[in-house]
Amino acid sequence: MRLKLLALAGVATAFLVASGTAGADSGAFSGSITPTACGPLQPITVVAGETTITAVATATVAANDITLDLYDPGGALKSHGDTLTSPEEIVYQSPDLTPGVWNVQVCPFAGGVVAQPYTYTGTYATSDVPVVDGVPGSGGGGGGGTPTPRYVVGKLVFSPATVVDAQRTEGEPLNFLDPGTDQYWESGPWGTTTQNSFIHRSTDNGLEFHIDSPVGLRPDLPPGGGDTDIAVDDQGAHYFVDLEGLVNLGTAVSNDDGDNWRKNPVAVQNAAVDRQWYAVDNGPTGASVDNTVFLAFHESAVGTYIYSTPGSTGPTDPVGGLVWQNASANAPMPLAADATCAQIRFDKVTRNLYYACNEGTHVRLTIGHVASGQRTGIVFHNVTLPESPGGGGPGHLFPALATDSGGNVYAAWIDTNDNNVYYSSSTDQGESWTTPVRVTMPPASTAEFLWAQAGTAGTLALAWYATDAQGQPDSFPNWADDPVGATGIKWWGYEATITNAASLSPTIAQQRFTEKPMHYGQICNQGIGCTVSSGDRTMADYFALNFDRRGAIRFVYNDTTTQHHGAHLYEVRQLQGKTATGKSLKDAVPKTPMTDATGDAQWPHYSPTGAGANQPQLDLTKVALSMASPSTLRVKMTVANLSGMLPPPGKAKAVWLTRFQALSTGNSGEEAYRIFYVGAESTGGLAPQFFAGSTTCTDTTPGNCKVVNYPATMAVQGRVCGNTISIDVPRDGGFGVGIPVGNTLYSVTALTFGRDDPNDLYADVDATHAFDFALGGASGGSAC
Repeated sequence: MRLKLLALAGVATAFLVASGTAGADSGAFSGSITPTACGPLQPITVVAGETTITAVATATVAANDITLDLYDPGGALKSHGDTLTSPEEIVYQSPDLTPGVWNVQVCPFAGGVVAQPYTYTGTYATSDVPVVDGVPGSGGGGGGGTPTPRYVVGKLVFSPATVVDAQRTEGEPLNFLDPGTDQYWESGPWGTTTQNSFIHRSTDNGLEFHIDSPVGLRPDLPPGGGDTDIAVDDQGAHYFVDLEGLVNLGTAVSNDDGDNWRKNPVAVQNAAVDRQWYAVDNGPTGASVDNTVFLAFHESAVGTYIYSTPGSTGPTDPVGGLVWQNASANAPMPLAADATCAQIRFDKVTRNLYYACNEGTHVRLTIGHVASGQRTGIVFHNVTLPESPGGGGPGHLFPALATDSGGNVYAAWIDTNDNNVYYSSSTDQGESWTTPVRVTMPPASTAEFLWAQAGTAGTLALAWYATDAQGQPDSFPNWADDPVGATGIKWWGYEATITNAASLSPTIAQQRFTEKPMHYGQICNQGIGCTVSSGDRTMADYFALNFDRRGAIRFVYNDTTTQHHGAHLYEVRQLQGKTATGKSLKDAVPKTPMTDATGDAQWPHYSPTGAGANQPQLDLTKVALSMASPSTLRVKMTVANLSGMLPPPGKAKAVWLTRFQALSTGNSGEEAYRIFYVGAESTGGLAPQFFAGSTTCTDTTPGNCKVVNYPATMAVQGRVCGNTISIDVPRDGGFGVGIPVGNTLYSVTALTFGRDDPNDLYADVDATHAFDFALGGASGGSAC
């Protein structure tokens, strides 16, 4: 999430610039811009001994989104201000600021919606204020050599997408897998208007997920709904952080795998804090006393910070994970200038903290060495990475950073000009860096939402979304305004495994990890400013990849291609090929019939008193699809014991349902991968009614899909055969009049739940693993 509160304009200037030289250059400027043309250059004269340039530009209409650029006397872009709407501010400092004529320039944000020219005013000043160590200047960064990459086609095999949540949409998901276990955690926001952010947990390595809540909402007390992160230490304590009301950070700790959460709602309370990340130092021993959790974030218009807390010692610990202090030896000063920053990383090999942020035309890396048991007084310094080769800078939201098991460091970014992915590596703890290497190859022509993880020494995995269309993501048709036009721009999930990544001869293997498009049209890069510009920010700002205990790649991502264009939440795993830790995978591709473990249908799954009782009537053991005839789909759902059909506690109705996506048409006739379903519903344990349909969605604001619903739209033929529910649905007309169903059914998943009516939040009881199914082929067989 990108945040800028207009009331904070000028805070950075007041914070960093205390006085200026007599006779320093200062003044005001004004001009106009259009959606495609920048304003005139404004010269600024810098004399010997000056260290600081400040500039502020304000659009006459505050909602008009602008950017502000600073160029040195040679014409090189040195700083790029782009936080939200208006004003924009630059504070550029260097102890050896080049004398001569510098220039600032106001430009429109790419993809802005204002069609007519609009005006702005601004001020600028130079000064000789001393540069405080580490705030915000940086140096070094070159000298790592120039790699010669080899490009090959990736040969990994990925699974069909697992449905993480069949009801709730959720932007910018993160995933975390407990080391050495099959526990898999996912978290993300539902929006500050809802004050809810979610955690989903899997106990079977991500084959099925359940929401960490007894009421289907957030795991801890509100408010929230903003940026989130989740982490675990070697004691099994889990740490959750949420952006509370866009003004402070609330942190929570669980010592019992998510049943109970203790929360400090004002753990870090600063005006306009934004995009926080966790990193865990488990210390040199297996005890809790040497554990430290680090929390990195930025305060808009001020700077970046890293805080720390001791690891939790147990459920009665009032400090660990809850009480935070500034980790820097230079506290309370920021570590560097305000910026959009990558996930913080702690490298246990070198015991370094790394925090990579966008800075003009390059990435800036903050580095701090952490002594064993150290939590505060850490000395940080900043290193400038090489310039982005694409003619722009790393301004496509977040850069990416990763460290491998050999202590090598990798930074990656998407260039704002050519929209390619680049990466650079360092073998000396981030002090020198290789010439950037282009990662993306056609058809991945325009990239968005980059993420990185590294495995064994020299192995790097990068993931992003991409389309084969050329252009800026903000300039593509917006689905909300032009759904037919938007579907002409198809986005896919891409992955590249880079071997010998820290050498001068890397091999880059790129491929798709999604089997169908996952988004159409515009992707808005303005953060919450997309609300002002009416841009498409359905997926928020990123998705994530991680590794499981075998080193297999795991993605959690959004798919918006349904008729609702909501941020539907999915997970994909690597099935075959070499992993990031050097293992070879040969897992089978899931298919029908799909079996499911018994005894995992508790309701609730998580609560302050622990999991509820298993519901045998809702405990799925198998789902199977077949063709009852060439034109009729047959779905069979088997449970542990169907002698009773009572709903789970607290709900009036029990539901058995199988859902999938298939290529179809949307509500405006556009291409869409609709969500279809086949189900049975029993009220109070009575004989079930059988139905099919295509989902509806409850919106919080028009077009903002939040809760997917499964109403009993079309009556269909069904029967109960012992512990199996068998349902037949005509392919044509069985799911809704005039709605076509494509040949491939994606992410087929059986679900059981309880509900009071089709539009409430369902009791999340059980789910099967996902598979794909091709319609057609052999037909017939027993109905039971």
